[in-house]
Amino acid sequence: MKIKHYILSAAAMLFAVAANAQEPAVAVDSNFYIFLCFGQSNMEGAGTIEEKDKIVDERFLAMNTADGCKDRPLYEWRKAVPPLARCGAGLGPVDYFGRLLLDSITPHNPDIRIGVVDVAVAGCGIELFDTVAGCDTVYLQQKEDWMKGIAAAYGGRPYQRLVDAAREAQKSGVIKGILLHQGESNNGSQAWPGQVAAIYDSIISQLNLKAEDVPLLVGETVTSEVGGACGWHNTVVAKVPEVVKNAYVVSAKDLPGRYDNLHFTEPSYRAFGKRYAKQWLRSAGYIINELPDIVDEKNVTACDKYRWNGKDYKSSQKLTKTEVLENDQNKVTVINLTLNKSSKYEMEPVTVETEYVWPVDGKTYTKSQTLTYELENAVGCDSIVYCELTVGATAIDENAVGEHIAIYPNPATDVLNISVPACATGLGRIAIYTSAGVEVVSTDFVSELESFDVSNWENGVYLVQVIDAEGNIWNGKFVKTSK
Repeated sequence: MKIKHYILSAAAMLFAVAANAQEPAVAVDSNFYIFLCFGQSNMEGAGTIEEKDKIVDERFLAMNTADGCKDRPLYEWRKAVPPLARCGAGLGPVDYFGRLLLDSITPHNPDIRIGVVDVAVAGCGIELFDTVAGCDTVYLQQKEDWMKGIAAAYGGRPYQRLVDAAREAQKSGVIKGILLHQGESNNGSQAWPGQVAAIYDSIISQLNLKAEDVPLLVGETVTSEVGGACGWHNTVVAKVPEVVKNAYVVSAKDLPGRYDNLHFTEPSYRAFGKRYAKQWLRSAGYIINELPDIVDEKNVTACDKYRWNGKDYKSSQKLTKTEVLENDQNKVTVINLTLNKSSKYEMEPVTVETEYVWPVDGKTYTKSQTLTYELENAVGCDSIVYCELTVGATAIDENAVGEHIAIYPNPATDVLNISVPACATGLGRIAIYTSAGVEVVSTDFVSELESFDVSNWENGVYLVQVIDAEGNIWNGKFVKTSK
């Protein structure tokens, strides 16, 4: 009995020693790749979570980093069903970053698992992750209550929560990279790359990591080419690899944003996350087999102009548009545009006494007017035929009060004659105008018959005005034609 008691006591002592040991009870799994993620709203996730986004492999895990989430104890791992940051966030790039990594590495290592630690605060500047001299708390004190509320979910100090969560994560896996998406609140700041470098160095130091083993992946904002409100910041993002040796920029090219031009669309988040994954895989030496472009090329023929992608084109050319699918494959639409022109044909003006049968349409006209007829030309566009018709214009208006005033020949080719009453000679004037009202000739009567050389005048309809000595006015018109 004494021996048995001794053995039990020894076992109890060994159990007590194990319970008080500082080392984790579970050994670190070298196949468990962990990634730290931080930033503002795009990293937090602002996309609508759809049913397909909730289908997640058991080997893709997320650590609970925020307080107050129901059924999510702090620092525990769970299946990475979005949202991955605080409760109430949405779909973000981290969701599909982890999925593609898992799919890509599994053929090489079937024991692989992916874990993400996501701490992000909507609207925050990079200063919220700078704890030197309490910079983060000073910054937060000056911000709106809603931002303070988000930060409170991370204990009021998001950077410290990220580091604390990372230390917990290191007990079960190996930190393999850091993802950052932030900058809209520091748009264009030339100090930003240096601030990012300081935060990266601090994380590496506090977690006892080796910078050469932990690349920093920095994502671009919605680009200016697709209307991004902070696209200019990408010129600053491009400078991060200059101050962080193991840093890489993740392109947002051709990824459209939402209506606010700050946040990405859901398809863009999915594609963007896969770009983060591809960039990490490249940095780790994996060969990436990019999907070939899907090219949709077609020939389009239009008349005068063609509207496409919100813009009018007025000349023949090749148009190209690139869309990024959710699998990060490019769909390239190519339009070989041929623009034909509508045509206009102006027939010689016609002057008749009473009526005119226009041979183009076979109709009879009894009033002066511009005749118009539309048909299709040889290239399939509108062809419009015009003809200036003058009916009963061989004499000036009937308000000549019995005096004979005449214009002839009408139409005229070389010489135009205007006959006026003898009593008006030397006492009145004749003025001739274009149909646009520009004066061509203005002269006093010299004789009862005034002649004008119109051989070099442009073809068209001209207005004639006769004014006698008493100020009476008579109006008429004639047509100038070529021989």
